[in-house]
Amino acid sequence: MDKNGGLQPPTVNELLATKGSRRSVELDNVGNVFISKEGLNVSAEVNHEGLVDIHLIDKVHKFTKHLQKDRKPLWSIPTHTNHLNHNEDYEKKFKHILTKYTGVTRLNIAIHIVGSRGDVQPFIAIGQILTKPPYGHRVRICTHPVFKDFVEENGLEFFSIGGDPSSLMAYMVKNPGLLPGKESWKSGDVGKRRAEFSVILEGCWRSCIESGNGMEEDKEKTSDNGTDTQSEDAQNAEADRAFIADVIIANPPSYGHIHCAEKLGIPLHIMFTMPWSPTQYFPHPLASIQGNKADPKLANYMSYTIMELLAWQGLGDIINGFRMKTLHLDAISPLWGHMLLSRMKIPFTYTWSSALIPKPVDWGSHINITGFPFLKIGSDYTSPKDLADFLAGGPPPVYIGFGSIVVDNPEELTRIIFGAVKRAGVRALVSQGWGGLGGKDVPENIFLLGNCPHDWLFQHVSCVVHHGGAGTTAIGIAMGRPTIVIPFFGDQPFWGSMIHRANAGPEPVPFKSLTEEKLAESIIKALQPDIQASVLKLSAKIAGESGNEAAAASFHNSISYDSMRCLLRPEDVAIWRVKKTNIRLGFLAATTLVDNKIISLRDLTMHRHQEWHIDEGAAGPVMGFLAFVSDTVVKTWDSVHSYARDISRTIHRKSEPQGPIIPMTERRSFEQDYPENGTVFSQPVTAALSYSPNHLERVAYRMVSGTLPDFSNSSKYRKTPRITRTNTFRSLLKKNKGKHRSKVEEFGSETAHFAYSVLRTGLHGLAPVALFYNLANGFHNAPNFILKDETVRKRGKITGLRSGIKVAGKSSFLNLYDAVTGLVIHPYRDTREYGVEGIGKGIGRGIGGLFFKSIAAAFGLPGYCLKGLEKQIEKRDDRDLRAQILQVRIIQGLAAYRRASEEDKQEILRRWNEAVAAESG
Repeated sequence: MDKNGGLQPPTVNELLATKGSRRSVELDNVGNVFISKEGLNVSAEVNHEGLVDIHLIDKVHKFTKHLQKDRKPLWSIPTHTNHLNHNEDYEKKFKHILTKYTGVTRLNIAIHIVGSRGDVQPFIAIGQILTKPPYGHRVRICTHPVFKDFVEENGLEFFSIGGDPSSLMAYMVKNPGLLPGKESWKSGDVGKRRAEFSVILEGCWRSCIESGNGMEEDKEKTSDNGTDTQSEDAQNAEADRAFIADVIIANPPSYGHIHCAEKLGIPLHIMFTMPWSPTQYFPHPLASIQGNKADPKLANYMSYTIMELLAWQGLGDIINGFRMKTLHLDAISPLWGHMLLSRMKIPFTYTWSSALIPKPVDWGSHINITGFPFLKIGSDYTSPKDLADFLAGGPPPVYIGFGSIVVDNPEELTRIIFGAVKRAGVRALVSQGWGGLGGKDVPENIFLLGNCPHDWLFQHVSCVVHHGGAGTTAIGIAMGRPTIVIPFFGDQPFWGSMIHRANAGPEPVPFKSLTEEKLAESIIKALQPDIQASVLKLSAKIAGESGNEAAAASFHNSISYDSMRCLLRPEDVAIWRVKKTNIRLGFLAATTLVDNKIISLRDLTMHRHQEWHIDEGAAGPVMGFLAFVSDTVVKTWDSVHSYARDISRTIHRKSEPQGPIIPMTERRSFEQDYPENGTVFSQPVTAALSYSPNHLERVAYRMVSGTLPDFSNSSKYRKTPRITRTNTFRSLLKKNKGKHRSKVEEFGSETAHFAYSVLRTGLHGLAPVALFYNLANGFHNAPNFILKDETVRKRGKITGLRSGIKVAGKSSFLNLYDAVTGLVIHPYRDTREYGVEGIGKGIGRGIGGLFFKSIAAAFGLPGYCLKGLEKQIEKRDDRDLRAQILQVRIIQGLAAYRRASEEDKQEILRRWNEAVAAESG
């Protein structure tokens, strides 16, 4: 059990690191996994229905006991904590300002959703609550372009992340489980979906940092802000459009969430409609647990690890490519990367009713169940006359619809539905949906529906037949209507079984085995008095819940607002931090202090609200060595594959005229960034109000590169040497948009880039950065996994050379200290806990710790220092991206300063002086 009350899911990394003489993992390319360890054998394979059959065999009692050990996981991060290095003195000085403010700081929230309309709809309902008092956040729904109108007509901001849900639905019907069938491989569908997944990852990142809605036409409008000075209204409009996420809410299938949050240093909150957190009480919705000798609870629990591992088997290379190329983050080993959400204790909100599925007792406090969120769109609905006449023309009909599902043969499905309705002797409303159900010869007792809000429609039906989507399930049960589930894929079988278990409907009938007879029989059963009575009881319980408000409150309670607020103006979110302190400043506070020369831009750095320690490394030295080998191989293969792809594109590209080279007279030097009249030295922010976007871009680039002059005190200012430099890389791309280099030039550029990437990978392997780094992590983590040593400390995060040297020195010293003191501490602790029998355990733990921690200290010094050097070099690759984000922050800060009253600015100065006086007093 962890400190939040939940069991920790084991990764493959941990399974292989724990004690046992026989251990192995086998993965192949067709969806099979076999994990072997003394006392536990786990195998998994995809069955013909698309679910994953999981078999657990051999002796499992020992492993169950291991899982239930009350120990603190090495890399467990508790919720409600700020992960920055706080300066407590500064916190105390500004505390009285924070305590005076009781409101909610307004945040930019990006909500990432991959899925169908039923997946999007609950987030719209939650987003509407978050935009209103008492929250008042700016909410951006980031999903597929087909849902643009749906999002905007409900009053929320939209951003396209790409992807086509109709194609995805058709693909999922053909491949209902986690992994595709052979026909999809042969037809090329798998390659198309992988390419689409890559586009979605990129879209998720763009939704966190770009203005506009992500659509092509919007990009063309905003692709060039121009070089001339903008009007004040235009500057304010640009600032209002600008968006950088302060928090991410996401459903798990969007996958980019944790990686975007790590890059930006912001909180993450996961919301979903089906179980994604390991539990002993029911299996993963995509898993089929086969009968065997294993403990059913253990089998359920292990199903989550296996499913995540299979997902990483298919998508891990794309995710790591996204991390390295787009985000400039380190790749994650699949040995410990497949259980990130559970391992990191990321706050989870499940949007179903606890009346239907209670919260399992082994879920920690960071997981909440809040009830179904409903989007009320039927209150203003007026039905067409023909629908009203049909409803009034007889007893309540049965609703039959499959929403966003796309089937290969809609005519056959229509025949089954019409035949079942006739056999059951009922009337029916058949929704045509995305599958195109219906036809020309429609019986009189059947009405074909177009788009109609369920919260209105279900009040007028006797029972509901659908695919088992979470949204349709929720509204059907809430309206007190018996539910028949015809599952196609995904979580639909899970919801069907949950409804049947609650006696709110008959046993689900899988789509592949659906017949007239089975559907008619299910309809007759659903209309029986016992099922109707059960579903009415459930409906009464759900009516007392407020799923929309509860989900918003769950998100709100997971955010540590104090650490996100500006210390001088708590109603503003903190954007900047004064270097070497923990003084956090918002837009207006920072610009006011800079304009009054109390601080300069050089004193500021971007504030990171939350640090994510994604990669804690291998669980032992053997895993460390394997990680080193795999890391080098993967990076080399990625370089070769990218080079071959780019060369192929160049060869097949049509020759186009070469664009003109930008003459030297058009290149601007940074000596032109600041006027000579002295205004910028006396009031730098006031002077910057008239800067053009390209001018601000150069200022941002100088901040990132560390060449910005200090304007905080003009008398101390010394003019730096004039540096002639071309426009930033991004500006040159804008100027050369539509201009093409020759194929020879492209070939040379790609070859040079390939040579550089291979050289860097070689140095990475031979330097030997990767070897020392992974072995240092392996020996550092080994006492925790192998010896269950709770004294193992979390090492710091390495972001550059300075932090690498700091981590190396601190980690090596503490490892040596813990190695020596452990010879006394472990025997003492184990004796107190186990009595005389604990003496031997404690001595063994102490000697083992001495061995592992001493070697960890030896490898840590070169390993962490070299890793810091590598990260420092990689910062150059990241410079344009950081400058882009920085420019947006500068534009927003100038707009805040322009709009602020003089009273607001003076209040900021008063609070600053008050804090300074408290320090001197």
